[in-house]
Amino acid sequence: MKTRLSFDTVAISVLITLAILAGVIIWVGESAGVQVRVDLPEDGAVGPYQPITFTFSETISAEITSDLVSVEPIHDGYLESVDDRSVRYIPLKPYEPGTVYTVKVIAGEVNIKGRELKKAQNWNIHTREPRVAYVVSENNQSSIWSLGLNDNAPVRLTDESIKVISFDVAQSGEFLIFTSSNENGGIDLWRVSRAGGDAAKLLDCGFDRCTTPVIAPGDKRIAYSREAAGPSPDLPFGSPRIWVVDLESGVDQAVYEDQSILGYNPSWSPDATRLASFDGLADFIHMINLQNGEEFLFPSTTGGPVTWSPDSTRFLYTTFEQTEEGGRTQVKLADLTTNETIALIGEKDIYDYSYYSVAWSPLEDRAVLSLRADAEKPMQVLWVFDPSMLGGIIITDDTEYTYNSPQWNPWGSALLFQQFKLKGQYKPEVGLWQEGTNQSVILTEGILPQWLP
Repeated sequence: MKTRLSFDTVAISVLITLAILAGVIIWVGESAGVQVRVDLPEDGAVGPYQPITFTFSETISAEITSDLVSVEPIHDGYLESVDDRSVRYIPLKPYEPGTVYTVKVIAGEVNIKGRELKKAQNWNIHTREPRVAYVVSENNQSSIWSLGLNDNAPVRLTDESIKVISFDVAQSGEFLIFTSSNENGGIDLWRVSRAGGDAAKLLDCGFDRCTTPVIAPGDKRIAYSREAAGPSPDLPFGSPRIWVVDLESGVDQAVYEDQSILGYNPSWSPDATRLASFDGLADFIHMINLQNGEEFLFPSTTGGPVTWSPDSTRFLYTTFEQTEEGGRTQVKLADLTTNETIALIGEKDIYDYSYYSVAWSPLEDRAVLSLRADAEKPMQVLWVFDPSMLGGIIITDDTEYTYNSPQWNPWGSALLFQQFKLKGQYKPEVGLWQEGTNQSVILTEGILPQWLP
């Protein structure tokens, strides 16, 4: 005897089955608890300032979740909320080389509903070996290359069809920003990853010239100088002004509303709250606090680089002044906590040492300065010194060369610099000095060296 099932009976059976399945899924989910993952490479090799994002499978409370996350050994950093399911750890100091850090998330509640992460998880990370980025210019081409300190296999990062003018490296070491001319006669901003081969235009500046890009610590903003094109091709470009483009929102705007404030060669403070730039027409360094809009002026006639103390409260710069002994280049120290500026070096020099390239290291008690060691010779040497004690050592002194553009690594333990031979045919070279060594070494031929951490 055959039995025919009605449509209603089948529908009810399906609904019951689905309800049972839903219950099983909910039960399994409740049993498993909340899940979490991190955005780390499989080998655990990270940049010295690598942020770590924790993404949970459910909505979380950042305040509650912060008690579950830690880094061991203890490291100076903080957690910030990304969205309703993610928090991000931001290191304030670089991870130490040669140290294995354990990133931990312990079990516990993640929101006010009592939802739990039931299983603790650990990930190990270590700092990858830094590389060096530099420009090779030959045969009317200029490209960015990178090189490891312990290998002889340079890697081309930008295609030979793109002529690079200048560049800067992100604090994380994950990308670079560079400038290149366009078909309109302007200069655009481009972006390329540390691995290279994927260069793409970041900011189309049209007929304007966008130059000297500097990436803010934290890698979220770029300051640069912008020269507006003239009303017609036969008229000159306008004077440079400082602009900032936000990499997250895409907003691109001038820093100063006052169009009379000019600026070139911007410099971020290490905490990314202040921005300094040089006004060559007025002979002033302009400094602005981007959090409250406060502005300060510092007289300078050299246009040399501004370099910040690690805590962002002071900076060094150069200027040229008349003294009792005649015209002298001086190194000034500006203290933003006391609003005082003093002549740190050069006020009583017996001759003009032509101080120029100055760079404060990530260590409070270490900086480097280029100077003319002999009044009768044009060569510049590099002097590593303590800004508080003014004691130090000369690290480059070959009389056939001149040295400039020093760049510290993230730990203040090594320097890259540019060196040029004073006579004869010669290609510019990239030099390296490391703490504990008696002399510098030549890494490669190239210009504009920077660390690629």
